[in-house]
Amino acid sequence: MTVQTAPRRLAAVLLTALLLAAGQAAASDTAPDGTPPDRIFRQLFEGRPVSGQLVVRGYPMPFPAGSHVNGAQQASPAVYGGRFWFPPSTLQSNVNGLGLVTLNTQLVHLGTSYNPLVGGNTAGIQVYDVYLHLISATVSGFPVSLGNDCIFGPMTLNAQGSWNAATASMTGNDVTIPPVPANACGGYASTLNNSIAGSSNNSVTINIAL
Repeated sequence: MTVQTAPRRLAAVLLTALLLAAGQAAASDTAPDGTPPDRIFRQLFEGRPVSGQLVVRGYPMPFPAGSHVNGAQQASPAVYGGRFWFPPSTLQSNVNGLGLVTLNTQLVHLGTSYNPLVGGNTAGIQVYDVYLHLISATVSGFPVSLGNDCIFGPMTLNAQGSWNAATASMTGNDVTIPPVPANACGGYASTLNNSIAGSSNNSVTINIAL
């Protein structure tokens, strides 16, 4: 795969993942609920609602309404391989040289997750292969196209916290956002890399309704 074709192929993979996720969102299962944590993320079970936010360089990007996670229960009764889905969102960020810019974004999860809910109500999560897709920007009221290859990632979201009968709540500060290729983002790659990529002042909060 050449450097020129890699962003296009990744964009195609992301589009396919979004279409598949939309199909999963409509799926449900009549299997009975278990007791926490056993009932979370059952195969084809209706997705569990997710709330929280990703903070990028100190600027929050809340997870939109409709965010959810589902997947298959693994061998351990408290470990699940879940797939997350997030609707489009926005991120207001101070982009170098442009001031405060509104970025139209979408988080895309192409990997798996490891979600232990263990004794003592301790919870933790690792969400692998997450991408931050910047779709377009609004600068001083004017729309700016970023192409279809403005995709930061992959990144891993790590968070720890606790769970009870209603919710698993976790936070983490270990979030590193890889840069985009130099020819991505409609010519704005360098500017956006300086403002988005890296690990400074990044964090994640993930709440999963049980």
